[in-house]
Amino acid sequence: MKEFSFILGNNPGALAEVVEALGAEHVNLEAVAGLTVLDEGVISLVTDNPDKTRKILRAKGVEFDERDALVMSLPHQPGQLATILGRLADEGINVLSCYCTVEKNQILLTVDKVDRAKAIFRIP
Repeated sequence: MKEFSFILGNNPGALAEVVEALGAEHVNLEAVAGLTVLDEGVISLVTDNPDKTRKILRAKGVEFDERDALVMSLPHQPGQLATILGRLADEGINVLSCYCTVEKNQILLTVDKVDRAKAIFRIP
């Protein structure tokens, strides 16, 4: 999976415009996170079609960063996220982003050492 991160103006409809364009092209959101930092909307999202996502963002003039994203299912028990993050820290792997997906009990992570993290958690 690929995560796309970008900055939008912090105004009504800015994110709606992007996700409407994705929907119009039958691109489904797998995960999304957003927050306001210094009056700018900072957005990260993962879709089911990275190629179309790239094309749509470029067509809308949105500059973006793209990273490999890891998705993991977690048991619904206290401390599960702490265990995963602790394991990554023990291996010297820095987490760049972390948020929930649209699927129940899943997290999405981007890290600075993708291949090592995949090996640790046996992610293909």
